[in-house]
Amino acid sequence: MTNVSAHFGGKRRPLLLLLAVVLVLMSSLLAYAFIQPAPDGPKPSLGLMTTLPLQWSEGGVEADLADDAQPHPAFARLGQSYDVQPLDDVRDLAERRLLLLAQPRAFSPAELVQLDSWVRKGGRVLILADPALQWGSLYPLGDKRRPLFTSMLSPLFAHWGLELVLPIADAEPMAIRKIGQLSIRTQTPGEWLKIGRGGSARCALEEGGLLADCKIGKGRALLVADADLLDTVYWEGRGMRVLTGGDEFGNLAWVESLLARLHESDSISGDFVGHSG
Repeated sequence: MTNVSAHFGGKRRPLLLLLAVVLVLMSSLLAYAFIQPAPDGPKPSLGLMTTLPLQWSEGGVEADLADDAQPHPAFARLGQSYDVQPLDDVRDLAERRLLLLAQPRAFSPAELVQLDSWVRKGGRVLILADPALQWGSLYPLGDKRRPLFTSMLSPLFAHWGLELVLPIADAEPMAIRKIGQLSIRTQTPGEWLKIGRGGSARCALEEGGLLADCKIGKGRALLVADADLLDTVYWEGRGMRVLTGGDEFGNLAWVESLLARLHESDSISGDFVGHSG
């Protein structure tokens, strides 16, 4: 009897390890399937304005035209669910309903007025605004080709009753946040504060101030106080990718879920539900 127990007990550990790996794989697949827009029909259009090297690399024209040239993994991931259209002129928003601003360039006062008007008329926008971007670049500080170190949209945020700040509470700049079932990893994330001067904007803070959900006229804006979370160094993960074929952290899954929230709310009237936090 002892030999039989020892025989089966010795095989139990490998079986438990195998079961654990299977459970991890299943949970990853279920989470990914939950956030993906329905594949049927044409992809919804997504305008993109950014100074981050998402569509084009920093290697210049030759690198971008090479046979093996690939867009940034975050751009490629978004392209699986959306018809991503890079933009540079706010006047191109007239016929669009969904927009992603990821650490975009500085806008003139007239452009900020146009952007605010577009949202108030029913536009949906996800804004990734970083107060202290840590994204690596080939270009030195001050070079116009380098991604903006800090967001230049403060006048627009103030008009909506928000202020973007950089907390200095922790000595460790790396941050891991738990958002629902997802773990998000980034560096020097910011925080939204309400300043009470937002006109007709109604904003609710979520995720400890990392996210602001704003109803602005007939439109809606989701604002994330970080843009580094798109950088692959924080979410891809070599070890986890080899083991499960998925991401180590849920950064892109969270961005996709926020875009899905905006896309789904586009056809729903009076859908704003704020969560204070």
